[in-house]
Amino acid sequence: MASINHDPVGGLNENIARKQTLKVDSSRQNNILRIKARKAKIYQLPRNQKLSKIAMYSNCNQCCCKGWRLPEESRHKDVEVDYCPNIYDLCRNANCKHPLEAHFSHIKNISNEQMDQLLSMIVDAEVLYTTIGLQKDKFIKKIYSFLFTFLHQCVTERKPAIIQGPLGDPEKSFEKPSIQKIIKNFVILKYDKLRETNEAEFKVIMEVARTFLLCYNNWDFECPNDCKDANAEENFYKIDYTRWLVFCYVPSFCNSLKYYNCSEIFGKRFLLYTFPFLSQQFLSHYEIEKESLPLEKQILLERLPKFLDSLREELQNDKSEIFNPAFKPASNSSVSYVARTKRFADTVNENRFAKRMRREVEDLPDDTVLEAINRVNDPNINCTDVMNPVVHSARDDHPKAEERRGIIEFHVVGNSMLNKVSLLQKKWLLDLKNVFAHRLPRMPKEYITQQVFDGNHKTLALIKYGRPIGGICFRSFPTQGFIEIVFCAVEDKEQIKGYGSHLMNHLKDYSISKKIHHFLTYADENAVEFFKKQGFSNDIKFPRSEYFGYIKDYEGAYLMHCELHPGIIYTQFSSVVRKQKEIIKELFKHRQQEMQKVHPGLTCFKEGFRRSIPFEAIPGLRDIYGWKLPRNTPKHLRYTEEINDPEVLAMQLSNILQLIKNHKCSWPFLKPVSASEVPDYYDHIKYPMDLKTIGERIKARYYVTRHLFKADMNRIFTNCKIYNSPETEYFQCAEKLEIYFTNKLKELLD
Repeated sequence: MASINHDPVGGLNENIARKQTLKVDSSRQNNILRIKARKAKIYQLPRNQKLSKIAMYSNCNQCCCKGWRLPEESRHKDVEVDYCPNIYDLCRNANCKHPLEAHFSHIKNISNEQMDQLLSMIVDAEVLYTTIGLQKDKFIKKIYSFLFTFLHQCVTERKPAIIQGPLGDPEKSFEKPSIQKIIKNFVILKYDKLRETNEAEFKVIMEVARTFLLCYNNWDFECPNDCKDANAEENFYKIDYTRWLVFCYVPSFCNSLKYYNCSEIFGKRFLLYTFPFLSQQFLSHYEIEKESLPLEKQILLERLPKFLDSLREELQNDKSEIFNPAFKPASNSSVSYVARTKRFADTVNENRFAKRMRREVEDLPDDTVLEAINRVNDPNINCTDVMNPVVHSARDDHPKAEERRGIIEFHVVGNSMLNKVSLLQKKWLLDLKNVFAHRLPRMPKEYITQQVFDGNHKTLALIKYGRPIGGICFRSFPTQGFIEIVFCAVEDKEQIKGYGSHLMNHLKDYSISKKIHHFLTYADENAVEFFKKQGFSNDIKFPRSEYFGYIKDYEGAYLMHCELHPGIIYTQFSSVVRKQKEIIKELFKHRQQEMQKVHPGLTCFKEGFRRSIPFEAIPGLRDIYGWKLPRNTPKHLRYTEEINDPEVLAMQLSNILQLIKNHKCSWPFLKPVSASEVPDYYDHIKYPMDLKTIGERIKARYYVTRHLFKADMNRIFTNCKIYNSPETEYFQCAEKLEIYFTNKLKELLD
């Protein structure tokens, strides 16, 4: 992939700058180290020299001078090295001529930490300024100039270097799912079965995916002027490339700007643009360098070509599940009760629902849940709510009943200059225009006509007895991921029947079918409450950069946003929730009946038994919903707990732990893994454990049984084997220490 040279300056060879590798270019890394060394040197300067440096970027308090300039006789000296101006030295600027003190009097009392932050921004600004002079590409030069001006302004105004505005907020990511999530979804979708059949191969694939993301985060992407993809010449690639420069590339060497991994803030669109050239460069580099790589790296990268080919095929499928932010591996445990079906009662899988209910209410068996579902679905059984007999119908119940009987219909209609529009659709558009004009008297009729008949707009029409009685006029922006709702109205005589809510739910289902998950609209004061009931909010979560310039502002109206969940059928949502509620009520009724059961009493004491019995032996106690054995229950009243004295148990466990620590293979596990030394360790290991933590738990009397102690020890070995490959020294240490621990535990505690 060709790239314009825009590395930080400092002796960087242009040919090296253009060379793409899977690692960060060594020359760039050297320049970053030089910049860091320069900053560290400046931080050690005397305070007066620091103030002199900052004064060069500070406004004069007596005139409009933007920064102090060294006197003529000292203009070639360097404040960063050994030159410290006098506070009375006059500025060389002919329009200023004021002393140095006039440029830093407002900052002379700031803390050293604040001063170092300003100096860091100054060094970054100077690096950018020098780079601008060497930069040949006008587009990149313009971005660097903006960043230089921005940092200069931050120094002048003494504010943090946080970029805000039309570029958007990288904290919320520009697209969902992110590239990192897409790659994770891809690995789960294509290779999840390997977890059970070939775990070692699955770990290799995971490592290939991590390598891909690591390289992606450190790659120099092509400038829009160099891009050979015709689509990438459009403005949105320029916007994404600008974001990449501002939030990812420049902050990698200008650390006064916050750095973001591009795989975490960009999504599908950016990946589709960059992947073809990126994958080609990956493969080219692999062919060149594979002979010089270590054997373990060669084994790893042998999977790279097939991995990239499979990923390319999946990226070409616009409907692929890897682009679904809520994607999870297909399994019985992840089946959602809100199934994407047209008719809930006919298609819900009761067995899988029972398993989910059993997971959420652990004490209920499958048969009990299935019985409750059958009772709810049985029309001959009246499931009366004894706790709350008043039943409130949903807003859209009436129109849903009419839709089932064929009284009302919903159609998406629109005008077109290319395709023939039927006379019926034209008549419906005219009628809808009249409905909007009548219900929205403040809106000019000419404007309504223009929007309804515009080829870019469509209208979801509510047809009753063959005639439109309401509708929603909207415009889709698929590349930006949102729909703008322009008009929404229902005839006067059809108000308060739930038609508006059902219209909106149909539009939500239509939008999800088009892979669009955001609505935006401008609502006047009379419509705000209606839109709030439909899930809209004034708190706009959608990035401003995605809609700015695409929709028109309306005076006196409020911008509102609604985010759609791709796993919900909104026209069936109220019915599903009601059915869930009825099932929960049935389960409560079942529990109430069980609590009224009379269990036989204890007879053992009548028969002469004089010792205590475990709690669980009391008839019916274990069947009570939510009952669990108290943690402080005496040991002689437990079935499964051990009879050892806690102090004796702690001493035994301490002896075992000391033997483990003294073993020659225990060194990797003596203390917690450092996140600074192994940055991605805690991304893969969610429940870390080490010998130091186990020792602290023994002292705190955490281990009330040997099983808890053994579980924590086994977790150490399991974590090590998950993160490390079998050929590593860490993996081998874990295996040897595990065998030693098992033998010692058996010897001392049997």
